[in-house]
Amino acid sequence: MANDFVTEASLREPSTGTLMMKTPASLAPSISDLKKYRISKRESQEKFWGRFGVTQSSGSRFETGLAIPAPVALLLKLYVNGKLNDGDLLG
Repeated sequence: MANDFVTEASLREPSTGTLMMKTPASLAPSISDLKKYRISKRESQEKFWGRFGVTQSSGSRFETGLAIPAPVALLLKLYVNGKLNDGDLLG
């Protein structure tokens, strides 16, 4: 049965071990840096995680290391890489 949760290790490229989530200028935040990334955007947990369909409570858990479900991790990766914007994520 496939694992529906994503860990930081699973986001790394197999050959290099570097994070696969890259922004044009630098690496995107790792799972452990999600809080710093959100704060750098000057957004509350409710606003930041809400765009991905995640509650503030779950977002808080993700920021402290809980595994992120694969669909949310994919949306987050696309958002950080600039492939999705807020307009794309509106329900």
